[in-house]
Amino acid sequence: MMRTSLAAAAAFLCPLAAIAAPAESPMQAAEAVVARVTPEYAGKVIFQLNTNLKCPVISSVGNKLCITAPSVREAIRGYGHYLRKIARVHLSWNGDNKSVAQFVLPSESIVVPEALPFNYAYNYCTLSYTTIHWDKARWEQELDRLALNGYTHALVTSGLEKVWQNFLTRLNCPKEVIAGFIPQPSHAAWWNMGNLEGEGGPVSQTLIESEAELGRFLVSRMRELGMEPVLQGYVGFLPSAYPKNYIGGEILPQGQWISYERPAVLVPTGPNFNDIAAMWYEELHKVYGITGKVYGGDLFHEGGNKGNTDLKKAAEIVQKAMLKASPGSTWLLQAWGHNPDPHLLSGTHPKHTIVLELDKDNTEWHNMPGDRGGRDHVWCELANFGGKHGMFGGIGLLEKQDGDINGSLGVGLLSEGLETNPLYYAVLTERINNREKIDRNSFLHEYAWARYGSKDERLVKALAILADTVYKPTQYREGGQENIICARPRLDASRVSTWASPDGYYDTQKLVDVRNLLREAGKADPELAQRETFRYDYADVSRQVIADAARPQLQRCREAFDRKDAAAFKAETEKFLGMIRESAHILATSEHFLFGRWLEGVSNRCSNEADAKALVRSVKQLLTTWRQDIGALDDYSHRQFSEMMAFYYLPRWKAYFAEREAELAGTGSAAQVIDNQGVDNNGIMIQSSRQASEILDQLSREFPGKDIPLLTKPNSLKL
Repeated sequence: MMRTSLAAAAAFLCPLAAIAAPAESPMQAAEAVVARVTPEYAGKVIFQLNTNLKCPVISSVGNKLCITAPSVREAIRGYGHYLRKIARVHLSWNGDNKSVAQFVLPSESIVVPEALPFNYAYNYCTLSYTTIHWDKARWEQELDRLALNGYTHALVTSGLEKVWQNFLTRLNCPKEVIAGFIPQPSHAAWWNMGNLEGEGGPVSQTLIESEAELGRFLVSRMRELGMEPVLQGYVGFLPSAYPKNYIGGEILPQGQWISYERPAVLVPTGPNFNDIAAMWYEELHKVYGITGKVYGGDLFHEGGNKGNTDLKKAAEIVQKAMLKASPGSTWLLQAWGHNPDPHLLSGTHPKHTIVLELDKDNTEWHNMPGDRGGRDHVWCELANFGGKHGMFGGIGLLEKQDGDINGSLGVGLLSEGLETNPLYYAVLTERINNREKIDRNSFLHEYAWARYGSKDERLVKALAILADTVYKPTQYREGGQENIICARPRLDASRVSTWASPDGYYDTQKLVDVRNLLREAGKADPELAQRETFRYDYADVSRQVIADAARPQLQRCREAFDRKDAAAFKAETEKFLGMIRESAHILATSEHFLFGRWLEGVSNRCSNEADAKALVRSVKQLLTTWRQDIGALDDYSHRQFSEMMAFYYLPRWKAYFAEREAELAGTGSAAQVIDNQGVDNNGIMIQSSRQASEILDQLSREFPGKDIPLLTKPNSLKL
């Protein structure tokens, strides 16, 4: 922190005017953030606009805190700095803590360090895997926190259902084709990227309208807070069933994406593209009530049929239509896999194009002449895939970065699952707002004091071990070490999802040490053990310890089976099933691991019971089979909620182990009796591996529509 030595600086930067303030202060949005986030400080904080400043300045005038800044956005970021670094108010997706918060007035003016200029939030997938259970109130909280943490831009896709409906109606698309094109919001991410269409539909008109209302709220509030919403540009998508003779130009079928039919693409180089794109932007701007300044949209994301398309010319035409609809706007492209194709990127305007660097190994555009083709880029973290629970994150990678993150404009928050790993994301926030080297020891002490409200050194030691184990990677992989309990049952299971990394990368005993340190600290301070932040971290670490232990335990089950030792197999499998029950028990002590609480948010997003029921079913499908059949995406987005442990994963393993027991008994069949946790109470006769596989498929397919006991309030934590 830089401090002024002049006593008069505070008065100069934030004078208390003798005359009455105007009816609407230019800093009214910042004052509203104070009232929403820290209502106890409302009326104690004043904001002053000074466009001559580069960074916010925190000072005191009388008994009030004064923040002077060059813009509303910087004023809110300055207040975020005050909360994190001075008042010790801890805010996170995984619990807040104000137990040690103090409204402190600085004795000298404090200049807030300069932030990176372009800090972006959300992968398309984030808006299905993470935010699908956020209603308007939860989104309001999210936007406040993004602004406090220094984010400047965020992706908005809620409301595109209405945009597409209006746009396709203008193109005389048959109603049944429109209805078959729009998916449930749970699967909308891949629709917006051109990977699928219609999943979970048809979607009701009431849900289409409520999503549009949510989208309008998001873009309006973001603008109030000084952030810029990123809207969806038009890159040529049309329903695969759109009648080919309804429109001039070539409609290029895109084939399939993981067995889904992809939307077709209207080739941009053909006739009428400009007129059709203009229609898109007219409807987009009508629905949201604003003209965008930044637009997303990717051609041929994760494959697709390019045909004979001149990619350079296509990009030029797409961007010209964008710039005509919104002069001076920017096209935001995702670098993922082999996209953007260097030929396509070469057709974009360097001053109006920014690339999100999701894939650090994308050599095609990295090696373009002129340092990535002369296009600006944003360095993006991508530590979570599918929203899976698991401890992982590249703290070492964040610490390694220099002040401008390898020449980038800023940082991108691109993990698909955000409500995980609070320590990792706290370091990311520090990286956005601190261009200097991050001192890990100092940071961990500050973090522990704010998050837990305790100065117990065991907490700092536990965090340090985590930073050097699960958060140690300096190169990303397909997320963290998956919990084998969530895998489709088999004795040689090594991964849960298709593309996961099965190999371990840390000493699992170290996490046992972390759990023990947390337990000791919690026993020493009963108030600590009841705080939301501590309960989440203790449940998360305990869950990870059990997950780590489940792998060797499954190996012991397999060894007993291979020896044909029925008694040992029975004993070892009971231990494995006990681990699942233990997980369900400990996870029930944190509200953030309750499936009922999570689904309650999904329901609250809808305006009527029918929409809520349909969306809940679609969300449960996303977290299990992903689609209606069983395929490569099965269990890709698996979650370790307490109820899913008890009523989804446990029945699957019980059914599977029963079949193996019957095989060892030499009977060729077994009367499998599972209680009310998902299978026939009267028992299922399992006669072969093929039949067992069919039963597992049945369990998985039935779960989305099945009523199970759900928790909305956590159980007490007893250490």
